[in-house]
Amino acid sequence: MSMSISFRLHCFVFLGAFLLFTMEPLVARMVLPLYGGSFHVWSTTITFFQGILFIGYVYCHIFAKRLGGWHLALVMTPLVWLPLVNWIGLAPPGDGDPAWSLLLQLTIHVALPFGILATTSVIAQSWFTRSDTSGSSPYPLYASSNAGSILALLAYIALCEPLLGLRVQRSLWYAGYIFYVVLAWRCWRMAASNPKKVDPAIRPSSDIKGSILVSWLLLSALPSAFMLAVSNVITLELGSVPLVWILPLVLYLLSYVFTFGRRQWISPTLLHAFWPAAVVCGLSCLYSVDIGNFWVFAAHLVALFALAMVGHGELHRLRPPPDQLTVFYLAIAFGGWMGSMAVSLVAPILFNSLAEYPIILGVFALTILHLRKGDLLGALRRHPVLSSLGASVALALPFLISGWGPGSVVFEPNPAETIYQHRNYYGIYRVVNQPLKQDKFPNLSEEERYDLGQRQLVHGSTIHGSQVLHPVARRSPTSYYHRAGPLWDVLGDANKARNVAVIGLGVGTCAAYFQEGESLTFYELDPAIVNIAQNLFTYLVDCPAKVKMVVGDARLQLEQAPDHSYDIILVDAFNSDAIPTHLLTREALSLYDKKLAPQGTLVFHTSSRYYDLLGVIKSTSANSWKALCKWQTEESLQAFQSSSSYCVLRRKDDDVSALLTAGWFSMENYRQECAPWSDDYINTLRPLYLMLRPASSPF
Repeated sequence: MSMSISFRLHCFVFLGAFLLFTMEPLVARMVLPLYGGSFHVWSTTITFFQGILFIGYVYCHIFAKRLGGWHLALVMTPLVWLPLVNWIGLAPPGDGDPAWSLLLQLTIHVALPFGILATTSVIAQSWFTRSDTSGSSPYPLYASSNAGSILALLAYIALCEPLLGLRVQRSLWYAGYIFYVVLAWRCWRMAASNPKKVDPAIRPSSDIKGSILVSWLLLSALPSAFMLAVSNVITLELGSVPLVWILPLVLYLLSYVFTFGRRQWISPTLLHAFWPAAVVCGLSCLYSVDIGNFWVFAAHLVALFALAMVGHGELHRLRPPPDQLTVFYLAIAFGGWMGSMAVSLVAPILFNSLAEYPIILGVFALTILHLRKGDLLGALRRHPVLSSLGASVALALPFLISGWGPGSVVFEPNPAETIYQHRNYYGIYRVVNQPLKQDKFPNLSEEERYDLGQRQLVHGSTIHGSQVLHPVARRSPTSYYHRAGPLWDVLGDANKARNVAVIGLGVGTCAAYFQEGESLTFYELDPAIVNIAQNLFTYLVDCPAKVKMVVGDARLQLEQAPDHSYDIILVDAFNSDAIPTHLLTREALSLYDKKLAPQGTLVFHTSSRYYDLLGVIKSTSANSWKALCKWQTEESLQAFQSSSSYCVLRRKDDDVSALLTAGWFSMENYRQECAPWSDDYINTLRPLYLMLRPASSPF
């Protein structure tokens, strides 16, 4: 009987965790288009979920010893609640801080089912300790919980997102919750029918010391905060997509599995010898190397896993007796919540950079040194070879992953002058003045090299626009938009006055192509970008055309524009190297078609280091549009120019001979290896794989 109770409780905990951590990326994926693909959507969502997790643990702490059949009625409530809120639907953010709008939306729609699922682990362990289980420990249930969490996250990025649409995902999740309700009832019945005999001679354990409680909070808060800090670093480059969210979270949860399981998979002593190298590894990747590199992302993840293993290993070492279980998990949940809030809500207010990353590492190092009473040297002496190897790899890492050697530009003083830096919900932006290189212009003074240089808007490691500083050339389009590139074929010679919409402002470089009598409307999600373009660059001020600015999500705002009013729609809505996916769906293309005038042109800027977006556009537009593409390689570039890739869509009966003559390629025979995207179905893994695999002809 005890084995049967233990097995069912493990299944109950596993299923609850699976549903819990399937809900997180599913809900984030649902709200992402409404919030413009913001890099803070995931961190805000995680903060919300950890807050609800804490509330669930408070509930367990108060009622765990008195939980009866009435708890099952609460468990059944989402069976009615979920269909109701799904029918109501999510709403886009209004004015004010998007983070608070998102938190409100999540509270209304998913707080109840998530809160109930959050109680699963603690409730199961309470039932475990109150039933006759032959003296076995309840702590392995926590490992089952985290194993279910990890499997859920991996299944989401490997199976759910690539194969299933949102409607099917929601239906399957609802069916899983029905099974969860049945399993909860069975577990309660078995635990109630087989109570544990309590020995009156056994006294409750002593009260928890304040120092131990503080240690629990720090050891749970710091790994949680660092997990989100690493997620933000990677999201700035790869975009806000489930793959980017889930990998750091999987490593974070895996550390719980390894440290709270029946056996210690990695020696704690060995971990304590390696964690200083992990700190150096993280800091080196953040400050010494261009982050637009997959090896750098891997190094950040390694640092996260090492520090999470050390922190959660210390939590396991300081765990209390089973009768204080709920207090322990309450402290872990509260600490994790505080850590995530520090990164998602507090850091964007206090810092205009990713300053929380080194701060977390510093506090973590001090915490571990204090708990281990400064025995770092002792750990190093016990594993001298491995410790030396770890330190050597950490110090050499910038050289190894960048391919640069000593004396390279990585370790030279940065010649760029940062004149403005800003962080908000949508990103981290820097405006820098970049002088001409001294080795290429040795006869120019430093002042002359700055005067003849350029001003750049940088987001992550991506330059979103630049402008020549010298007054004579400041109206000339640069970077991706230069006149020798593909965009000139579309925007260059105007035979008539045009009305053009541009989705994504950048620094307003496109305005250099337009003349008096023409109309140009920019759709920009982030008000901070509008401020930068209007006050720190002059493309908009110098443009003789009529320029209009519309702030908000492009799809929502474009709905308000008159039908068939735009001659050209240019989609250039970058968030670092990821275009918000909801701008590339069938529904989005249908909207663009509705707003384009007869013979109108739809243009996509598809330059990306990580995603093959041309294949997505080809498959999504296949039945309604003619698709053409053109790209420019590094070999043909001049000063102030960047390589670029563009895609043009024209209606099926339109004449595209002029573009073909200008060197554009018809995409009729382009490889169609991506499934069409829709608001219901988006798969970012496929275009990522196509970009990373060995080069081959796309035709």
